[in-house]
This record gives sequence, structure tokens and C-alpha cells, in this order.
Amino acid sequence: MKNKLAHIVSIVFIPLLLPTYLFAIILFNLPELAHISSINDKLILLLSLAIVTVLLPVTVVFVLYKFRVISSLFLVNREDRKTPQLISLLMYGVFTIFLFLRYGSGNILSVVMAINTVSLLAIAIITNYWKISTHTSGAMGFSAILLVLLTNYFSVGLLVLFLLAATLTIAVFYARLYLKAHTLKQVLLGGLLGTISGLSLIFFI
Repeated sequence: MKNKLAHIVSIVFIPLLLPTYLFAIILFNLPELAHISSINDKLILLLSLAIVTVLLPVTVVFVLYKFRVISSLFLVNREDRKTPQLISLLMYGVFTIFLFLRYGSGNILSVVMAINTVSLLAIAIITNYWKISTHTSGAMGFSAILLVLLTNYFSVGLLVLFLLAATLTIAVFYARLYLKAHTLKQVLLGGLLGTISGLSLIFFI
């Protein structure tokens, strides 16, 4: 039972999904920051983000696995992570540039996406030398960004979402250790990187 729950938590909080979660929270809880009022425009943007930053990278991983370039779909080995991370970084970068061109560098969506991209770049560089937990980095970054938003634009809805995110983040730490996907050091340093990345939002809002 615990093993199944650990896998579920790891899937629900898979790092590739977190930008889409963040955008959904911002678009529907803080629309004045995104300057996008149309429901249709919000849904199109979310779908585009999910395709570029989730569907395409996942498809690439599947293709690499089928052609035996990587040994596991779950990217257990550090070497298996390098190419998928570079592909994801490319996709993140493309979407970040799109947002900067479409909404400007001062838009909250552009800033959040840029933070995620820089964080992924750091992870990709570190992965060349050492295995770090992308799950805990993503989860802590997600929670840290929500904390900054909550501090600056308090609402009951955001508070509930932050508490949920914080609870899930703790669960992610436990799940990655329970599944023996990472050592304690890899989990903690991943979390530290995510925290620093997420809290950097405070300098842009």
C-alpha cells in the first residue's frame, strides 16, 4: 500500500507537470497578474503549455526507451536523465521565449516560466556530475512560488492551495526516499535548489 502511494505521489507531482499547475493557479486565482481574462485564452495557454512541457518531453523519453538509448522509462540512472533533461530544457526555453514575446518580460507567467527554466538548467548541469532529485526540487520550487504569491496577494483560496502543496511536498520527500529513488543528500539538495529558485520570484513582483 505504501509503495503504491509513493508511486502515486511521484506521478502527481512529476516535475514536468508543475509549471502547468502553477499557470492554472495563477490564471484562475490571480488573473489580474497574468492580464488574461478570457476563459478560452486561459485554456488554450494551459493546453499549449502542457503539450510543450509535458507531452513532448514524455514522448521523447518513450522514443528513447524504445530505441534503447535509455534503459528505463523512469530515468533511474543518472546517465539516462541527461538527454531527456536537455530536451525538456529546450522545450521550457522555447515556451519561455514565447511568453516573453507574447506577454512581456514583466508578466507573472513569463517570470514563473523563466524561473522554472533556469532551475531546470541548473539541474541539467548538476546531473552531468551528480544525481539530484528533480522531484524534490520541483516540489519545493512549486511551494516556494505559492508562498511568495500568498504573501503578496493573500486570499483564502491561495492559502488552501499552499497548504495542499506543502503537504504534497512533504509527501514527495518521503516518497522519493521510500522508493529508494534518491539518497537523503540528493533529496535535500534538490529541495534546497527548488527553494532558492522559487523564492527568487520575490525579486520580480
